[in-house]
Amino acid sequence: MNEEYYKVLNAELGAEFDLFALENPDWMTANVPEGAIIVVQTNDPGFNAWTRGIAEQKRHLDRPPRPVVLVHIRELRPAHSRIVRAEAELLTR
Repeated sequence: MNEEYYKVLNAELGAEFDLFALENPDWMTANVPEGAIIVVQTNDPGFNAWTRGIAEQKRHLDRPPRPVVLVHIRELRPAHSRIVRAEAELLTR
């Protein structure tokens, strides 16, 4: 795959992981040290290498280097909206 695809995938998985982290603080405490760089991993070796490479570059900019945690996303539920009620207002035609 290309880098643009990896960027989009990383953003999507990162947003999903942020929600997971908020909903599972005990898991976070047990698995992710404070200040760690979280690197999302999938079953795509190219994506995994790409995300790890970026994390290693960023890690070495910090003094001392921060810990890196690989988070392997094994399964996602189907995407769906959580919107219960919506209204629209047409401003212009």
